[in-house]
Amino acid sequence: MGLRVQTNISSINAQRNLNVSTLLLAKHTERVASGYRINKAADDAAGLAISEKLRSQVRGLIQARRNTNDGISLIQTAEGGLQEISTMLIRLKELSVQAASDTIGDLERGHIQKEFVALKDEIDRIATSTEFNGTRLLTGIAEIPAVLKENSNLPPLEIQVGASYYKDVDDLYTVRNPTHIIRINLEKINALTGGEGSLEIGSATDEEGTRVDKKVFAQKSMQRLDQAIDKVNEYRAILGAIQNRMEHTVANTSVTIENLEAAKSRIKDADYAEESSQVVQQGILQKAGISVLSQANQIPEMALKLLG
Repeated sequence: MGLRVQTNISSINAQRNLNVSTLLLAKHTERVASGYRINKAADDAAGLAISEKLRSQVRGLIQARRNTNDGISLIQTAEGGLQEISTMLIRLKELSVQAASDTIGDLERGHIQKEFVALKDEIDRIATSTEFNGTRLLTGIAEIPAVLKENSNLPPLEIQVGASYYKDVDDLYTVRNPTHIIRINLEKINALTGGEGSLEIGSATDEEGTRVDKKVFAQKSMQRLDQAIDKVNEYRAILGAIQNRMEHTVANTSVTIENLEAAKSRIKDADYAEESSQVVQQGILQKAGISVLSQANQIPEMALKLLG
């Protein structure tokens, strides 16, 4: 190759290779510093789109898991209130059986009636004061008349438990597309008032089911209390089933989050073994390129020596 002054091909070639190694060194250094293989769309446009979609799904599922845990807390709060009501109903049944016996007189039944009324009042208080985040859960399970009427103005509660997958269930809770919502229909837990098919323990129009100060009243109360206890147990069982389902939802959501995070990591995260070796390699090439460029820039000077 001849010596030329106007165009130094060796220098141009050395500059090009030095630029390549410098850019690659910067790229791999950025990956090592950030921990990501994809830091901008230019690194891998398709990979970036997929990883961002996965990140969105993970964030949605994390919040859904929080919502489900909150729903479990709500269920536990409602079930705790029902548990206390059940305990008091059982005590009321015990008092009714005692008052229905011929071994005691009306004077003793009057004393029993005082505890009977106090327990009924406490059931009313628990029903109206059992709340979760300001929402009354058992409003209406009161006056021992308490156990459920279909027609109520209580709004149902909806708990978002999924990010993008859905199912359907029925009765007290429903899950509706397209947001995987568990709908806890609290309107089904409401007061028993007068009416066909409802329990009337405590009804103002029928004292026989709510008093034990007379033997005949106590006998009536026993039957009504059995019905009330059965109803409370039924709805405690339903709430327990909902809680178990939601606990499985939390477990499944956690597994899904783990798998999506792993998929996102494989696409977006940097392989430190590979990237660190590339940093070393490109660093050596950069230093070599600088040395070669320095030597290439001296070639025109060698041509001048021929003139001298």
